[in-house]
Amino acid sequence: MRIAALHVSPGHNYFGHHGREPGVHAITEVDTVECLAGRGLRGDRFLDYKANYGGQVTFFAEEVHRELRRRPDTPPHPAHAYRRNVLTRGVDLGGLIGKEFTVQGVVFKGVDECRPCAWMDRAVKPGTEAWLRGRGGLRARVLSGGWLRVDCPTAAGLLLAGGRARRLGRDKATLSWGPSTLGEHQAGTLARTGCWPLWLACRAEQVWTPTGFRRLEDEPGQGGVVEALIGALAKSPLPVLGVLAVDLPGVPASSLEASVDRARERGLSVVPRAVGQHQPLAAAWHRSALPELQAALGRGDSLQVVCRRLGEQGLLEEPEAASADAASIFANLNTPEDLARWSSNLRKIPGEGSGSEPAASV
Repeated sequence: MRIAALHVSPGHNYFGHHGREPGVHAITEVDTVECLAGRGLRGDRFLDYKANYGGQVTFFAEEVHRELRRRPDTPPHPAHAYRRNVLTRGVDLGGLIGKEFTVQGVVFKGVDECRPCAWMDRAVKPGTEAWLRGRGGLRARVLSGGWLRVDCPTAAGLLLAGGRARRLGRDKATLSWGPSTLGEHQAGTLARTGCWPLWLACRAEQVWTPTGFRRLEDEPGQGGVVEALIGALAKSPLPVLGVLAVDLPGVPASSLEASVDRARERGLSVVPRAVGQHQPLAAAWHRSALPELQAALGRGDSLQVVCRRLGEQGLLEEPEAASADAASIFANLNTPEDLARWSSNLRKIPGEGSGSEPAASV
């Protein structure tokens, strides 16, 4: 069993709220969590809930989450929408019911399915409760103490925010975007893909750095985006890099996540094509592209040329964007007119472009 994510919450939003509005307790994603024998997870609402409680910890399969997200008309939603503690990868959770099992040295006892409740229809979409029956995850007791940690990131992430944006008069990342800024919005989109670690490509004088991101500062007068791609791919402990430009607010996390998954499966870069050209600033780059990127830096080649050459070498997949909204999804925000157009219609940005996350607050 691998652990893709860990979640805890200090209070109940669904449990015990039948006939009432859900609670408003935030659920927090953590890198590690302490398991206390016979009690539960430190910091979680079911810690010491009652003696010998069967749901001291809950498990949910990442594979189920991804399958649900890809069903027609399912809105984008984060893995914590189900409010389970441990997001797993590569294990049949149903097969652990009634059994003792060990994860990272911690012993658990599978009790029963973590059956979905009616709140799932509200947290995701109507019909989710029925679809999740038999797929709801696992309730378990903690038999021995210890720590769990996230141990299977799938790809690193790079947010490109080093452009000077002279026509806008300020860094694009600092532009107002709904209740926040464009930079925070795009950082959230990239983070929702599950990429980790996360880098911010920026200029040395730029102050803004989103929470959880590491800075990758541009060298003045050097190779810009190509140099940033080379730097992140060289530093990353993982072969795949999910890349998103700060000025592409229409790109949904689900689209970038699909490219990342495909790049992992195929072992090559996945760069969508739309409006007659490659879209390398909302793509999944594979480490196998490094030699060509390094050569391009020396030659001064554009990323369009890099993509063409990688395709000729069999190192790039270029899926055609099928959406009728492809032109707006991949539209750059470059001018005051662009900003006014986006700002007047934030709620109609395709996919997740509005920055909202269905069910993120419940």
